[in-house]
Formats: sequence, structure tokens, C-alpha cells
Amino acid sequence: MEIKVSYPVVCFAIMLSVIPGSNASAEGKPGSWRGQSITEFTSDEVEKMDWRVVNDGVMGGRSKGKLDFTGNNTMKFSGVLSLENNGGFSTARSGDLDLNLSNELGLLLRVRGDGRTYEARLDSDARYRGRVVSFAGKFETVKGEWAQVKIPFISFEGSFRGLELPDKKLNPAAVERLWILLGDKKAGPFELEVDWVRTYGKGQGNYTESGTKQIIPTAVADGRFGTLKTALDTAGLTTFFQWDNALTVFAPTDEAFEKLPDGTLENLLKPENRKKLIAVLSSHVCPGDIRLSETTKSKQIKSVEGTPVRITFSDGKAQANEANIINADVLCSDGVIHVIDRVLLPPGLSL
Repeated sequence: MEIKVSYPVVCFAIMLSVIPGSNASAEGKPGSWRGQSITEFTSDEVEKMDWRVVNDGVMGGRSKGKLDFTGNNTMKFSGVLSLENNGGFSTARSGDLDLNLSNELGLLLRVRGDGRTYEARLDSDARYRGRVVSFAGKFETVKGEWAQVKIPFISFEGSFRGLELPDKKLNPAAVERLWILLGDKKAGPFELEVDWVRTYGKGQGNYTESGTKQIIPTAVADGRFGTLKTALDTAGLTTFFQWDNALTVFAPTDEAFEKLPDGTLENLLKPENRKKLIAVLSSHVCPGDIRLSETTKSKQIKSVEGTPVRITFSDGKAQANEANIINADVLCSDGVIHVIDRVLLPPGLSL
């Protein structure tokens, strides 16, 4: 069965994970997330990290990039990308680092971009013919908007001077350099402003002090969400839940997935349909801790995918779109689960 998508797919984890940020003061403070600060771009840190630009001129290209460090403790990486003379990249690179990030899950950046796709790169102790292997994780930007970008370490891919090295693995315990790279093969001006670079981490594990589990362990322990967990793992979205931002998940049971037309689930789980699977799954997740017990009337909630989840009440029953909510307010340490009996399909999804 062929699945066609006529709406924008929002990849909310792995390499294309972009979560809208805000200018709230709490967001900019270390300690408001679980992880480490690599740099907040204070003047002392800028000097210590020894940032510099390396363009494709080292290989004969003509791209030009520059760095500016603002009074607001941000780094602006801008310039013009050129494809002439087999060029096409510009990088902002730190000096030598000695970072042990082995207790973390990935990088977390706050950026304001120009709509282009950039790469965060890390060098570790991996070598190819004695030379340093660079590991890249791509992230998209929205023109003119601040966003938090989350890139799991497992998504970083190794390469050396354009040669892909899939067998090489990033060692977070031995990070030697941090890069920001633009090489999207599109000539023209670019500008990326970076507020900070941090990690997001494992924190205290799956339990809070009160013993409340996180969303994923809660779903696994319940026993009704094996298909949902398989789909999340296949899409590479499980690590999305290992973060401090509260989430509301409308979780379809195994029986809900069985109600899909024959062959639909099997097709969604194929590697070539990963973006379509992400779109379906992200339509079940909403930012924030939204409890039905606190809702007294109909409500419309915007999902991570971008389409709304409409909550309605009738005859003592609650629905999320066309799905019945069979268990509400399953409280977790990082949000809440509402159990539903149907899979939510975004508008425009034709099967």
C-alpha cells in the first residue's frame, strides 16, 4: 500500500529536531535543563575556546565566513557560500577541547537561523589513517526564529574530507573539538546566531524521588503499547522523551494500531517511510503537561506535528479527535499520558 503525504513533515527528533524556543529568561540559565554547558559565549569562554573560521579556501574554494560575538553573549556565524572551484563550505571551529560527555545523550543548541540546514560537528579520538574523523549531526533552522535544536549523539555520522565512514563511532567521552558547518550546496549569503551550546543528559534515570516513572518506561511497564514503542524506536524518536520539557502523549494501544487498514503499519515501519512515520507519531505528542482533569470544556491543542488535537466531552466521555480516551491523566515525571483507542492520522494523509 502506498502512503502519500501532502502536508509538511515535521521531524521532531534525531538530526532534524527543532523545538521552538522563547526569550524567557529561565531558558537562558544553566540549570534549567539536565546536562552540561559547553559554552554560553561569555567573553571568557570565547577567548578560552579560541573560535575561528575555516572556509573551503583550504581546498581552492571561494566561500567566505566570519564570526562576530555580541554583547548579548551570542555568536554570529555569517558570510557567503560559493560553489566555485569545487568549494561549498564554511565552518566555525573551536580550538582544542577536552570534554567528557559520556553521561549525556546529545547536543542541545539554541539558534536563530536563516532557513538553511547546518551541521553541528564533533571531533573525538576516532582516527582514519591517522587523521581526525569528524562526526556530523544536521539541524534545520527557521528563518528569523529562535529555536532549540536537539541532536542525539547516536545520530552523528563520521566522515573524513567528504569520505563517509559509517563504521567509525563518536566517542562522547573524548570530545576534542566543536564545529558549526554550512555545506548545503546552495550558493548565497548565510547567517546563524548561536545563543548557547549545551548537552542534554540522562539525569537521575527513569525515576524521580517520588518514584514516578518517565513517559517511555511508564508505557513499557503498562504492557499495552508494544507497537507504539516499536514505532518510536524505528523512527528514532525514543530519545526525544529523555529531556526535561514536559510532554503530553496521546498513546494508541496495540489494539488501536490493529484498526489501521491492512498493510498500513507494515509500510510505515519500512526505512524508506521514516519521515511519514515521524509525521504520524508526532501528531500524538503535544508540548506541555495537559491534564484532562483540569479541562472543563472543549479544547484544541497543537501537536508537535503542527496539526491540532481536538478534545471534546460528551455523555461523560472524552475524545481526542475521533479517538476515545480510555484512560486519562496517567501522570509521569516528564509529562502525562492519555490512552486512546485509535491512531490519530494528520489531515492530508491518504492511505
